[in-house]
Amino acid sequence: MIRHLFKLIWNRKKSNFLLITEIFFCFLVLFGVLSFIVYNVRNYSRPLGFQHENVWLLTMRPNTDSTAQNRVQLEQVLQRVRAFPEVEHASLTSSNAPFSFSQMRNHMSYGNVKDVEADEYEVQDDFKAVMQLQVSQGRWFGSQDDASRFEPIVINSVMQKQLFGETNPLGKRLPKNDSVSYEVVGVVDHYRGYSEYAAEEPAFFTRINLQKNKNDFRNELLIRVKPGTGISFEEKMVRQLSGIAKSWTIEVSTLEKMRQNKAKLTLIPMLALGLICGFLIFNVALGLFGVLWYNISRRNSEIGLRRALGAASIQIYRQFIGEVLVLATFGLLLGVLFAVQFPLLQVFQVESEVYLIALIGAVVLIYLLTTICALYPSRQAAAIQPATALHEE
Repeated sequence: MIRHLFKLIWNRKKSNFLLITEIFFCFLVLFGVLSFIVYNVRNYSRPLGFQHENVWLLTMRPNTDSTAQNRVQLEQVLQRVRAFPEVEHASLTSSNAPFSFSQMRNHMSYGNVKDVEADEYEVQDDFKAVMQLQVSQGRWFGSQDDASRFEPIVINSVMQKQLFGETNPLGKRLPKNDSVSYEVVGVVDHYRGYSEYAAEEPAFFTRINLQKNKNDFRNELLIRVKPGTGISFEEKMVRQLSGIAKSWTIEVSTLEKMRQNKAKLTLIPMLALGLICGFLIFNVALGLFGVLWYNISRRNSEIGLRRALGAASIQIYRQFIGEVLVLATFGLLLGVLFAVQFPLLQVFQVESEVYLIALIGAVVLIYLLTTICALYPSRQAAAIQPATALHEE
């Protein structure tokens, strides 16, 4: 039966060419949209590696170029912030704070592994407590590193795998420049600071040491406040800090609000693509339903003859459903042949599982769509009586 159906559709390939082409392009659109959705959903389901709730970002913009004066005021601001009873921990950070629109990349090498591009985060010792990081190996850097000849860093597990493989990374030294080297003192399992929908990239943390570098100035301060702390404390804090640094512009934002703003950059395109894809599928379904209805109505005499020869209604029904599924198979074979090139060639550096899930999902949806479109016309064809069909002929 199946062989007969394939032969039947192949013999009518010219008349079915447009339908096969329509199914082919519908599959490609579905595959692309599903790949995008699966990629983002998989990333969203993975741990961020930190807790952003009750964390505020304080941005300070001095209006003077005096480094010495700005540095004195920065230390006064830090002391005042940490003295607030509502504040649990505070840490200076580089401009690429979690969920910000800034990135710092650096190329790291170790042994035969060269130029691994990693995100670099410059933070103070209290950053671990502010973001509630979990160190799985070694330790976080602290005052014990003040006398070290090497610059301590903490890396994430992705960077560990790419640079060291299964080797213990603790104590390993990585070149920073001709005179200074990094020393790995700890490993965190996860850290995805750019977006909750972004894949985890190699990352490492370096230490901001204000006591050692007297000319160092940072204008981003992460603050963990006690649960329930609201806007009244924010107003009080900004007012008091403005009294210390009178010429500075001070702004406060919560990481939760920053997370929501960052998420919109992914959710809005994802919803838009979903709506466009849904509209396309709806139009394809309408066209497919109309063509199937027309083709079946033209075959009344064939149906009547088969019924007169003893074919049951269910056999007619299954035949037309089978023809539609075989028709969809021809379109899907072309689509799958094209889609498998993406994981094989690693076009967008996306995990092969993403393409595989999207491919299977697109195939299932196409078969489901064509089956639904063929149900009613096939049912009507199966209900045709032999005498009626032969009389019309």
